[in-house]
Amino acid sequence: MIIDIKLDKIIMLEIIFKENEKEKDSFVSPHRGYKLMKYDIERLADILYILSKNKQHLTKLRICKLLYFIDKFHLQKYGRFVLGDIYHSLQFGQIPSLTLNILNDFFGPEITFRGKPIKSNPNLLKDYFIQGKYQNKYPALILNKEFNFKSLSDSEVEIISQVLKKFGRYSDASLVNLSHKEATWQKTPVPQQINPELFLDDLPEDEKKRIAELMTIDEADDSLVDCLNR
Repeated sequence: MIIDIKLDKIIMLEIIFKENEKEKDSFVSPHRGYKLMKYDIERLADILYILSKNKQHLTKLRICKLLYFIDKFHLQKYGRFVLGDIYHSLQFGQIPSLTLNILNDFFGPEITFRGKPIKSNPNLLKDYFIQGKYQNKYPALILNKEFNFKSLSDSEVEIISQVLKKFGRYSDASLVNLSHKEATWQKTPVPQQINPELFLDDLPEDEKKRIAELMTIDEADDSLVDCLNR
C-alpha cells in the first residue's frame, strides 16, 4: 500500500513508562523470550549523533523508522536488539514506544505553574540537541554540542552504517512504505505490541535457530555476571 504522508498530521500512540529508580533515563524492556535489556538513553543519543553526522534529518518519524531497521538487522545478525525498546504497530508502521516518549518530551511545550516552569524528568537529549525545523515545517532535533558516550559496540556501529547505506537516501514516505511490507507490521493489528519473533519472519529456519543459539549464549553470560555480582 502506497501512502501520501502529511507529517504534520501524524498522531502517535503515547506509551506510559516508569523511570528506573537506580538509573535515570534507563528502562526495562519486556521482550518475551528474548534477552532482556535496559533501555539506555545514552545509547539513543549516540545513535542520533551518528545519524546527524551522516546528514539525516532527525524528525520523530525518520528516527523511528531508522531505529526499527537498526534493531531488526542487529537482531538478525547478532541475536539481540540494540536499544531494547518496545515496538508497537501504528498507522505509520513500527514505532519504538520508549524512544517516542523521550522524543515527545523533547519536543513538548514547557509546562508552567503561576508563570514558573515545572521541573520535569531529566531528558539527556536536551543537553546536546536543540529544536529545529526540517524543510522549515517539521520539528527536528539539531545537534548543538559534540559528545560521545561510547555506549555502542562495534557490531552496533556496523549495523547503523549498513542501515544508513541502505536507507539513508530514502524519503520518510518511502521508509514508511517499506516498513509496511514487513511482517512486523502486516501481522500485528494497530495499535498492538509487536511480537519480537516477527522481526525474524523473513529468515530461513536455520537462521532462526542460529539466532536462538546466540540468545542462549547471551542469557548464560548474563546469568554468570549476576552470580559474580552477588
